[in-house]
Amino acid sequence: MFAPRSVAFILILLIIFLLFPLSAISQGQSSDQKVTKGKVIEISKKFVTVGSTTIALPKKIKTLDINGNSISFEMIRKGDYVSVRLSKDEAIIKKVLQPRESKSEDIVPQ
Repeated sequence: MFAPRSVAFILILLIIFLLFPLSAISQGQSSDQKVTKGKVIEISKKFVTVGSTTIALPKKIKTLDINGNSISFEMIRKGDYVSVRLSKDEAIIKKVLQPRESKSEDIVPQ
């Protein structure tokens, strides 16, 4: 039914997929990255406090606007809402839209 060569090839592929799960092959996303989102309380070149979390910043810092375009570090200020993605050797601080407060009241026509 199957040639011995094709069976061997299929077995090798199965072994590769078992040894290297697809999550380990993902591009650009490493498991050592941590993401913190919220309002900037304090910020300096050495640390940023987002909400109640203080994050020590590495030497390499990328700052992005809401659209993902590169901006200067000084454009991030207290009160801005950001997403901080921290890996071992780089931090990416991206401005995000302010979260909306949900109204718990239902609007009922009168």
